[in-house]
Amino acid sequence: MEKNTTKPSGWWTTHPTLLTGSVHGLFDSNEDGLGDFEGIRQKLDYFLDMGISGYRFQHVGAYGDDYNWQGLVQQDWYNVDPHYGTMEDFDRLMKDCNEKDVKIMMMAVPEYLGWHHPDYLAAREAKKIGLDDPRVKWFLWNDDGTVYTCWDRPGPDVSNPEYMDAFLRHIAFWMDKGVVGWDADAVGTWHNLNSEILRRFNEFIIKRGGLVTAENMVLNRDLTKYSGYNAGTGYLRHEFYNEIQAIMQHKADFIRDALKVRKELISYGMFPYQQFGDQTYSTIMNSWASQRVEMFKLQVAFNAVLPDQVWILANVLTYTNRFSIDKEMLPHNRGWGAIDWEAVYEQEKNPDSPYSHVRRMFSLRSQNKELAIGEIEELRTNSPEDVFAAIRVSEDGEERALVIFNFSDKPNEVVVQFDDSTIKSIRNYLNGERIDVVNTSLRIKMYPFGYKFYKILK
Repeated sequence: MEKNTTKPSGWWTTHPTLLTGSVHGLFDSNEDGLGDFEGIRQKLDYFLDMGISGYRFQHVGAYGDDYNWQGLVQQDWYNVDPHYGTMEDFDRLMKDCNEKDVKIMMMAVPEYLGWHHPDYLAAREAKKIGLDDPRVKWFLWNDDGTVYTCWDRPGPDVSNPEYMDAFLRHIAFWMDKGVVGWDADAVGTWHNLNSEILRRFNEFIIKRGGLVTAENMVLNRDLTKYSGYNAGTGYLRHEFYNEIQAIMQHKADFIRDALKVRKELISYGMFPYQQFGDQTYSTIMNSWASQRVEMFKLQVAFNAVLPDQVWILANVLTYTNRFSIDKEMLPHNRGWGAIDWEAVYEQEKNPDSPYSHVRRMFSLRSQNKELAIGEIEELRTNSPEDVFAAIRVSEDGEERALVIFNFSDKPNEVVVQFDDSTIKSIRNYLNGERIDVVNTSLRIKMYPFGYKFYKILK
């Protein structure tokens, strides 16, 4: 198969930062304890100001009383859950998103339906009474009449063309409403999956201008590697760059390994992206490290200058472990994808707080194209084991930046060696300090878990 040398292009190249979370966790407009469509709409400008120009939801369909996975289990493909609001509320949100150029992604989950989904109920009844209903063949059945399951829910046979027709009609329904991206779930669990089905699924979305990716490890199997996704991470979406391991183990090689994966993704026609935040609490907050806030701030800074699309998990905006959702309202996994608004209101008053740092870093990303989507090239340093330095280049090649990360828990005097003799002067994005480059090298003092961002002056 012929290799690609350029990344696929689309709306995602101009939207470098998305916020990922559950609708329930983002903002509560009516004070019922749950986030809703209207709450998200009210906060669009607030997050645009910090560089968030897209959202990735679990889904917005009706989930009934199946609270697991924050609304991922749909009981109805074509109706929103009343906990989120009405379809009119969703349409109003999408209208504002369209006017403000805010993009919406959702999960696509063909491998199971809810137990109360009307198509499953119709298939079950037809199977029971012997009615000739094509939906019976959407599922695999045991001899006793019970259905094969996936993740403990009715698991359709995705190789059945009529089932896939129906699933793609539902995808088209939401894309007609303005949804422009789909994050497919655990592809390896789809019953009777084959390359033809997967390529049809991907091409259906791509032909409508959408971004489509798999939840995990698209490079691990030929089936997913060659299936036509136009975005991917190679590993689990939160383990692409493994910067949290670089921080914990003080080893920059994790980043170098990720750049090799990035190159491979592009060679298979996939646009790289990364989600950060999933492991922040379990790894940093639960560690015995004395510099945990500095470690968190380094993780944020690293993600804020990646050359790929970045998805911020809503939980980590404030580096806290409290959640604004009423614990009685969502009894299962209620905390995933939730913003701690109490902490937001406290921390935004303090310029040194974790939340103020997140806003500062991602605002910087949104205001300087050389810190957003583009390319990256590592530079040589005197401390390659625990330091990573690179040139960041904007997607159009017009602007460049120097970024340096010290993954060590000790101070470091870093010497950076430029390969380009035309680089003569740089300016610190955060404090305005201007530094001249002497003989293609630069000596910079770095704090433990420190970072430096410089604009390369023309």
